[in-house]
Amino acid sequence: MYLDILFKVIGGLGLFLFGMDNMSKGMQKMAGQRLKKILAALTTNRFIAIVMGIFVTALVQSSSVSTVMTIGFVNASLLTLKQALGVILGANIGTTVTGWILALNMGKYGLPIVGIGAIAHMFVKSDKAKTRALTFMGLGLIFFGLELMSTGLKPVRSMPEFVQLFHAFTAHSYVGVLKAACVGALLTAVVQSSSATLGITITLALQGLIDYPTAVALVLGENVGTTITALLASLGANANAKRAAYAHTIINIVGVLWATSIFKYYLHFLENIVDPVHSMPAAIATAHTMFNIINVVLFIPLIGYLADFLCKVVKDDDPIGKERVTHLDVRMTETPSVVVEQSKVEILTMGTNLKEMFFKLDNAYQNPDNLDENLERIESLEDTLDLFQKEISDVNFRILNGNLDETNAEETRENLQACDEYETISDYILRVTKTMKKLRDNDIELNEYKITTLSKLHSHVESLFDDINKAYELRDRDLFVSSIKKCNFIKEEYKKARREHLEHVANNIMPAMLSTGYMDILNNYRRIKDHLYNMIEIFAKI
Repeated sequence: MYLDILFKVIGGLGLFLFGMDNMSKGMQKMAGQRLKKILAALTTNRFIAIVMGIFVTALVQSSSVSTVMTIGFVNASLLTLKQALGVILGANIGTTVTGWILALNMGKYGLPIVGIGAIAHMFVKSDKAKTRALTFMGLGLIFFGLELMSTGLKPVRSMPEFVQLFHAFTAHSYVGVLKAACVGALLTAVVQSSSATLGITITLALQGLIDYPTAVALVLGENVGTTITALLASLGANANAKRAAYAHTIINIVGVLWATSIFKYYLHFLENIVDPVHSMPAAIATAHTMFNIINVVLFIPLIGYLADFLCKVVKDDDPIGKERVTHLDVRMTETPSVVVEQSKVEILTMGTNLKEMFFKLDNAYQNPDNLDENLERIESLEDTLDLFQKEISDVNFRILNGNLDETNAEETRENLQACDEYETISDYILRVTKTMKKLRDNDIELNEYKITTLSKLHSHVESLFDDINKAYELRDRDLFVSSIKKCNFIKEEYKKARREHLEHVANNIMPAMLSTGYMDILNNYRRIKDHLYNMIEIFAKI
């Protein structure tokens, strides 16, 4: 008997969690394009931030995902602390949608939904259709898991030892309310899913093992327990990200304190909205929703004060060695579509840095006296681009090794390739500048004809880079293809300059360092052209 109960409850909980995970991931994939637009919508307006928090959490069906994503954005300096607090408040409301899904009480339909979803997943071909099928199957697993738990717990009603155990946590006094809230918080912290503990609460209430007040008290505690995910995500993050995670915890703890202090009146208010006698699941879902809505309304005018308080309590980071060059963060990998879009922004920033490197190198040709100053700046930019490559690669390889749909996987591979090509081009620009300095330091001067030849080649390569960078920004295949003509022209110019130089070497005596230095510069420009052509092949699919 006991084993039968244990197996059904554990099996049902496992299927429920697996279903939630599948549904959440499926919703994230389907919402990918919308998630890409979130950052543009997030302004300093706290109301817009709250709406975005509700919207995102309802889309991905997980307050943990949206809160961790928000902390990632704060850690990457994409969001301010006040903006993040607005999103977190919105996430608290958005997560209540799950309660209403559970309140549908469709346990007996769970298995057929799983079957339909699984069969559809096997036979459909497109990635989008497979994602929809997987999401549908996840929904079925949620209902089926709840049904299994409910069936497993039925015999418990007639077991005095279990009935006595549950009665120890009844919310019939203030201490009892706090006990039940603590149990809800602890269970959610262990499972790391408020949806799972909400499902367990509804199941226990339906089987008569707990009454409605106890269920409401458990729900209050679950709001605190879910903050553990954000606190774990903030480990190793910067000060602002820690503040956002602490704010999430403070908001929910304060909410539970006011709700428990007026618990009888709060229950009376809820019973006027939905009668638990006629619909227990809907009444519990209402308790979850109303608590979070009221709590958000209370905290909206306090966002600024809470942010100021946290800034005083949590000290700023030591700036030494903490600065990142990109706005990417490993915590953003919960939402791959946002990583893909932000990576493109970061690579375009690399392009802006490369434009400056090209400009500084051109200035070195025109004004030899400024060579040292230009070399110093080029070295600094090249070091920065090395950091860009590392940070972009770290986050993008993480999502590439995850469960990405084909579209996002292809864009991620393209972004990684573009990032590598841009970083390599910066290496060659630095090599050209260093070669020029080496020649000057050894009192070897390039004649006017060679300077003119290199300057012209530089201009052609820079023009090619501008076209490729613009084509990457616009994802313009035609512009990529039309750039092939410039590549061929640069190739011919390189061959011409190389041939003229070798003929001159054969007919004249010149220092070996001058000959090899000039050829090194020519070859480095050819290699820059080759890496730009690599991007044409990747994006134009030729």
